[in-house]
Amino acid sequence: MQPPCSQWPDDLPRVLLVGSGVVGRAIADAHASREIPFCLADQDGDALRAAAQSFADAGLSTRECSPPVDSLHGIVVGKNESTDASQTPIVIESIVEQLDAKQDLMASIQQGLGSDVVLCSNTSTLRIDEIAGRRLDCPERVCGMHFFMPVHARAAVEVVAGRRSDDDAIQAVVQHATRLGKRAIRCQDGPGFVVNRMLSPYLNQALLLLCRGASEDQIERAALAYGMPLSPLELIDWIGAPTMYHAGRAFCSAFPHRVDPSPLVPALLKRKRLGRAVGKGLYDYSDGRRSRALAEETQTLIETYRTDRREFSNGDVLLLLSIPMWIEATCLLKEDIADSMATVDLAMAGGLGFTSDANWSDFFNQLGQQRIEDTIDRWQSEFRSMRMPETK
Repeated sequence: MQPPCSQWPDDLPRVLLVGSGVVGRAIADAHASREIPFCLADQDGDALRAAAQSFADAGLSTRECSPPVDSLHGIVVGKNESTDASQTPIVIESIVEQLDAKQDLMASIQQGLGSDVVLCSNTSTLRIDEIAGRRLDCPERVCGMHFFMPVHARAAVEVVAGRRSDDDAIQAVVQHATRLGKRAIRCQDGPGFVVNRMLSPYLNQALLLLCRGASEDQIERAALAYGMPLSPLELIDWIGAPTMYHAGRAFCSAFPHRVDPSPLVPALLKRKRLGRAVGKGLYDYSDGRRSRALAEETQTLIETYRTDRREFSNGDVLLLLSIPMWIEATCLLKEDIADSMATVDLAMAGGLGFTSDANWSDFFNQLGQQRIEDTIDRWQSEFRSMRMPETK
């Protein structure tokens, strides 16, 4: 028998957010903006105090609390009077992308709060089935709730069902996404889920093109013409080199014959050019604004890892960026990770900010199957991302 909801502490809101880093704070801000009370917890007491001051400066009530995990400090943000006792309690973690750390956290929370609690991971690189693992009494209460950066600008979240996730848990997370004003991209567990599965080859392709002769301006123009809201190079800085590195490793591990990983990401890590959050990545940043051109150190790295000086047409760059995403979408549908092209369209619009008035899939409908196949035939010997996987 499942422990009752009353195991959740009476003095805590029924939303617990664990992790107050860049992404965790963005998730917390999303709750605050919708006036959803929550507890924010972290091992770093100084980080929590800074968060509390920020929320207080915004006119929100805050107080210290004791989270249900001994090693964590906590603050409650927002008033708790209107909390519905019948609401399913939800935990959303956005801690370090390490499997052991996430498994330990999930086990501690479920042990302390019982099996009614829905445990959501914001992981972008790990599998939900692995996080649920074998240490939980109720792995069916674990699922993914993957937010996209910048959180305030993205209209959707991925709600990821593992093999053992039960329908009640998934429905509770879908309802919570609605409370946050976001649409739920429902999908099954798999490498990269839907959005990162499509995004990884797109971003890697942009870096490969840089080292083969395409210019940064050419790449940006092609991305905007395609319907993306910003250059893939700038998006890499939004995501950050550490997450890029882990996501890239996950994709390479799952599909080793489908990607040539760019050496630029580990090079950025080595040089501490970690992205927008630290003021330097592929671009330099000042007061939140990016430099017009790629940073000088980035340009030096491009020359270090240059493999060609080919002149690409604008049309070539557009197709080389977009078609790898189409290939992944077809695979997602065959593998039942996504249930329909409509789900993929929602992922592109709500998760990646695809800005065209038409659906993402309409771009490829207009290209036509023959042109897609001809483009794949032309480039598949030079780019692994342009190869259609063999069907079994």
